[in-house]
Amino acid sequence: MELRRYIALYAVSPLGIALSAASAAAGVAVGLAVSPLAGAAACLIAEAAAFAIAAATGIGPKAAVAERDRRAWAESAERLEAVKRDRDRLATMRLPDDEIGSLVRLAATRGASYLAASRNAKSRVPQAEEALADCLSVADLYLKELDAASTERRHGLDDADPFADAKGRAKAALIDRAAIIEKATRDLSGGLSPADAMEIKERL
Repeated sequence: MELRRYIALYAVSPLGIALSAASAAAGVAVGLAVSPLAGAAACLIAEAAAFAIAAATGIGPKAAVAERDRRAWAESAERLEAVKRDRDRLATMRLPDDEIGSLVRLAATRGASYLAASRNAKSRVPQAEEALADCLSVADLYLKELDAASTERRHGLDDADPFADAKGRAKAALIDRAAIIEKATRDLSGGLSPADAMEIKERL
């Protein structure tokens, strides 16, 4: 971690804030007892000493790394909220085709498992999130195709925008994306399938 980045993260970490507050308090005390100039000097000296000691003992770098990780996870958590919205929308979709509808529900279920595993591990797998978004897009496209085909049949129109093998392609895409989400969830959970985890528990 470069020095500028380290100082910036250390300064806003709980440790950095606490030591800065203590340095300021020391400066105020000296300022009241001696003079404002002496107080300012005492504050700067205390701050520099605290920074040097924190760096030398290793608690400063640890605090900076912890702050970096906290900020990274805060950003990830915001992204997961968007993923959750996709998952929730997928879970509430109703498709007239039972087979495709079942696959959409499977993707939503695996999406929920992924979100839980991601939060537990405090880590993300962008490919799984893209796969979940793809499931939503596929379901939307399939619904639009069903609606368009129904309208054209009702009015005796030719298919103006043919979507060859719409069901087969949607089914294949949903199966593929659901598998990606499942693998990501398993990786976040330690790489064990439910069967493997149960087998280990039975052996203990």
